[in-house]
Parts: sequence; structure tokens; C-alpha cells
Amino acid sequence: MSNIISKGKILALLYAVVGLLYIAVPHVLLPVCEYADASAAHHHAASVLGGQAHNTHTPPPDHHGSGSAAPNHQEDPAVHSEPGHVVCFWTAKAEAGLGGLVIFGSLLLLFAGSPERRSGITLLLAGSAVLGALIPSVLIGVCQQESMPCRAGTLPALLLLSGVFFLFALLHSFYLIKYRRN
Repeated sequence: MSNIISKGKILALLYAVVGLLYIAVPHVLLPVCEYADASAAHHHAASVLGGQAHNTHTPPPDHHGSGSAAPNHQEDPAVHSEPGHVVCFWTAKAEAGLGGLVIFGSLLLLFAGSPERRSGITLLLAGSAVLGALIPSVLIGVCQQESMPCRAGTLPALLLLSGVFFLFALLHSFYLIKYRRN
């Protein structure tokens, strides 16, 4: 029985690591545009707000991917929900919240006694993995320009993390249902 408990603790720790990855990927490991190049984001935010950043002789990066390099290009108001922040910024914030939820779920796994409860929690974690993939791809999104850090690095990493996490949580849940019933 203690072997099962130690396996459960290891799996809960693994889920907590996944939660930490949801926080770290868009902020530190493969950061979105705003965190990847703070100076470019500062120039971009200053141009959106109509202010002047120091050394604004270079045009701001095209974070919303319209592909327009025209100097009179107007910002699309739908891309910015708050002045100065692009969509990938909000994706990073949402993924951090999701990471916190996954960490909370891993703590619940430590205290859930029955296999049915643990199975239910892991099914919820599998649902969190689906949400982790939907946030950057459908719900909030990332910049449309292929060369932006969020499109080139963050999006594929979050999709891969979510896919592996989903499969693992789903298999773990089915294992608990099928093999751990008393």
C-alpha cells in the first residue's frame, strides 16, 4: 500500500511540474513577445498609446500580424484589450492562471483517498490540458506574424505540453478506474 501512496505522490508532483511549466513557458522559457523583448514591447506600447519612447526612430514590431509594413498602418483595436498589451500578453496571463489551477489539482490528488476521487481529479486535469491548448490557439490567441516569438516558440510549446499532459492525465484516470477499484 505504501508503494501506491509513493506512486501517487510522485504523480501529484509530476502534475505540479506541469502546472509550473504552464506558468514558465510563456513568461520565461519561451516567452511571448512582450516578455521576450522588453524594449520592442516598450516601443510598441508607446506607439499604441501615442506617447514617445526613447529612440522611437524604428517602427514598432507588428505584433498582431497584419503583415502591413506601411508607415501609416493603424492599430487594430480588437487586438488590444488594454492599451499597450498585445494578445500574446493575455495568453501568457491566462496560461499562468491555468498553471495555478493545475498545481491546485495536484495538491488535491495528494489528499484524495479513493481511486474514484483521484480519477475525477485527473479527468479535470485532462480538461485543463484541453483549455491549455485552446487558450493560445482559439480563445485568446497569439500574434499572427510567423516570425514573432509567441508564434514561433510559445504556441508550439504550449500545444505540445497540453497534448502530452492531456494524454497522460486521461491514461492515468482510466488506469485508476480500471485497476485500482477495491
